[in-house]
Amino acid sequence: MKARLGTWNRGDTIGMKFLKEAWATLLEFPELIWAAATLGTLYVGWILGRRRSRPAAEAPPVRRTDADMAVQVMRDMKAGLARLEAENASFQHFFQLLPDFTRAINNRMDRRAVGPFLVKVSEQLFAPSQVLVFSLDEKVNTLVLTHQHGLAEDVKMGFHVKIGEGRIGYVAQHKVSMDTNDFIREMRQTGASLEVSGHFRFRTELCAPMIHEGRVMGVISVGGISRHYKYEKTILSLIADLGSIALHNYALFSQVQENANLDGLTRLYNKRFFMERLAHEMTRADKAHHPVSLFLFDLDNFKQYNDREGHQAGDEVLRITGRLLRDMVRPDDIAARYGGEEFVVLLPHTPKDGALTFAERLRQRLAGHDYANAARQPLGCVSLSGGVATRPDDGSDGRTLIAAADAALYRAKGKGRNRVEAATTNLLSGGEEELLAGTGQG
Repeated sequence: MKARLGTWNRGDTIGMKFLKEAWATLLEFPELIWAAATLGTLYVGWILGRRRSRPAAEAPPVRRTDADMAVQVMRDMKAGLARLEAENASFQHFFQLLPDFTRAINNRMDRRAVGPFLVKVSEQLFAPSQVLVFSLDEKVNTLVLTHQHGLAEDVKMGFHVKIGEGRIGYVAQHKVSMDTNDFIREMRQTGASLEVSGHFRFRTELCAPMIHEGRVMGVISVGGISRHYKYEKTILSLIADLGSIALHNYALFSQVQENANLDGLTRLYNKRFFMERLAHEMTRADKAHHPVSLFLFDLDNFKQYNDREGHQAGDEVLRITGRLLRDMVRPDDIAARYGGEEFVVLLPHTPKDGALTFAERLRQRLAGHDYANAARQPLGCVSLSGGVATRPDDGSDGRTLIAAADAALYRAKGKGRNRVEAATTNLLSGGEEELLAGTGQG
């Protein structure tokens, strides 16, 4: 009897051990959780039923360890179910956001909207205390903080992180998602220093690069995570991939849109786009009461240059002029090819004296540039004649402003070319103004 009882007890222990191992395995497969719950219930019932079926004389003494272990198994099952339910709820939030995000990507999501979306999704999934989104500034090969949640107020937007610097820079350099354990292991194995004094406010527990076609576009950093997942690096990588797709699509759309607005020869804006921007800037100026200037010019004796040197040489002159003009304008200025050898520059927030200074600098630069066969021109160089007009003195809308600048341009022609003239207040009658323009044109 003792031998039989000992065997039964050992079987009980082995069975409990097997059940625990089976439960740990089943937790990796949520779809089998109810099967695990059923198995646990049947096992507990089997224990109780077997004990009740024994004769009173043969019943072994009550062992609370077996009962405690069965209760613990049930508790583990309930905790696992609760964890799975929490994960499922978070995934539901994520998948509810996905359709809206994919639609936004298809509708050319604005670059400024990508960062807030990445922060929002990361908050929904990980319930972190901090989310940081960095974008790559390709000109200086540096990550720039563009959006954040939970960061100290003294860390301003635009904070720079060099590629390879700290945890965030390391992830960008090596193009791999990492968590805290990965960072610690990397420092131990390679001796790399991933803790930077200037980054002590960054709680980077989980970090993923935004990569498209092998090119890093940014980095997402998550810290203070209160909701962990078994495959959380994969999840954050998926979010980062969605962000990189959105950024890439925006760049493609911007490039296509910009090409549609550019003149193919000079790479300046075309006349259609310029007229749209002119109307927009004039409306803004009406509301804010600030000046807007316009510089209209053409190349002197260009037809003669074309006839003598050939159209290919003439196209090269236009191409070079476009490059010189692009190099001189400010980011908010709009430089366009107005037609043929005629160009126009819109100068928002610029009074007339400032516009005249810009126009004179451009005139000197063109006259001093080494164009091919420029010495064979009548003035010994490739030169310009132009006129400057300013709102509100010379016109209250785009049409009248262009007309005033055009009249000043013809005055510059009439005074010998290779010069810039300012528009004058319209004190003449309509006929007298036309006569003045006509004499300048000749």
